[in-house]
Amino acid sequence: MTSLLYLLRFFHVVSPLHGLVVWTFGVLVISSAAVVSMAPDRTAGAVAPLLLLQMFAASSGFAVPARRGHYDLLLTRSADRTWIALAHWVMSISAGIGSWLIVAAVEALTRGHAAITLASGTCAAVALVSTIPWAVTIALPRFAGGIGWLLVLTIAGLTLAPDGLQLQTNLAVGDQTLAAAWAFFIYPISIVGRNLSAHDAVLVVPALTVAGGSMVCACAWVRRAAFPLEAAQ
Repeated sequence: MTSLLYLLRFFHVVSPLHGLVVWTFGVLVISSAAVVSMAPDRTAGAVAPLLLLQMFAASSGFAVPARRGHYDLLLTRSADRTWIALAHWVMSISAGIGSWLIVAAVEALTRGHAAITLASGTCAAVALVSTIPWAVTIALPRFAGGIGWLLVLTIAGLTLAPDGLQLQTNLAVGDQTLAAAWAFFIYPISIVGRNLSAHDAVLVVPALTVAGGSMVCACAWVRRAAFPLEAAQ
């Protein structure tokens, strides 16, 4: 436990989050809380920007700062690198998770319960945008995972339907199981505010399984990778 706390303190000082991302979360929390308190029927729309920004916050990148010597104090220790990777992940998503919980608290205070912000569909979406972007970007520059995700979403929307993002929204509530599962995977925001039924669980489990597998692979990569020093560009 002491070692884990040390790692969290380290990544609090040598933060994987860009300062602009943290400030943007602050602005979104204020605006989202205002929307939730004044227009409760628009809560799902108020939460969506937080998840979109979380996609980029989680895409913090590990290898690039490690090769620049930022994490030498940790990588030269005898501690298990898996814990280093997990601490990096926790601090990468902490601002987004905190912002989401603050909005949930505002909804609970104004409505008596956080029916939309803490709905099972919202929790599944938060889990997806907080894991896959981090795992995908582990060996890539910052924001690469978020940019790639948006690129896939845009190409899928423009290629498969003239309505663009409306395609994913329709499929996510449709009867085509495979298509709906793919829709949730590339556009998890589509089920924000929904309470998942047993049928819906079949749609989200494949994506969450991929998310868990990607985290395992990313941690395994950090354990085995070499990080030769290079000059900052």
